[in-house]
Amino acid sequence: MRKQSMWVAVVGVLCVGTDAVATGWNGYASLGAGITLDHLSSFRTKGPALHGYLGLETPPGLSVGVLAEISETWGQQFPDAMRQGRLERSQLDYRAVGIEARLRFFQDKPITPWVGARLSKSWGSTFTPDDVGTWLRQNIDTTSMAFRVGVDGWFSDRWGVSVSTGFQFCDVKLTSNALNQCAKLMQSVIAGPVLRI
Repeated sequence: MRKQSMWVAVVGVLCVGTDAVATGWNGYASLGAGITLDHLSSFRTKGPALHGYLGLETPPGLSVGVLAEISETWGQQFPDAMRQGRLERSQLDYRAVGIEARLRFFQDKPITPWVGARLSKSWGSTFTPDDVGTWLRQNIDTTSMAFRVGVDGWFSDRWGVSVSTGFQFCDVKLTSNALNQCAKLMQSVIAGPVLRI
């Protein structure tokens, strides 16, 4: 009974809110551009990224929405074992579509930080060498997740600028010999306009 009461209270807070935090229900739409960085693997890729988010926020600041993200990254050059003397550039690309939950703080302030988590379907493409230096191009279909932190700065009740960073897991996998191993964490840094409805 106690557990059921707790869930009823949680649902009540999310649906109704309290006088202290209630700012009404809001819709959010953001579109940002930035960079994806691969700090941790030996490929050291980086490149442009686009990110879009459309969500609905409850009065306490919890929002859930859909997202789409695209990134094309290129890394350092490695020798090609099949073509002696020729260098190839590593590549880790992905496209992700999924859901993202965000918890926003200080909703009534001009600066509102937030934290978020996403679960998405990713379609990746890799061009990397295997252990003996043979280059492999692969298309990967996988499930990915990311944790994000950001801050929105508001110019008015409706328009603002959003800046965020996220750490992504499993958007791409590395080689056919390691299909169950995800690439190292990839970090994205995104900035762009945000609309509150």
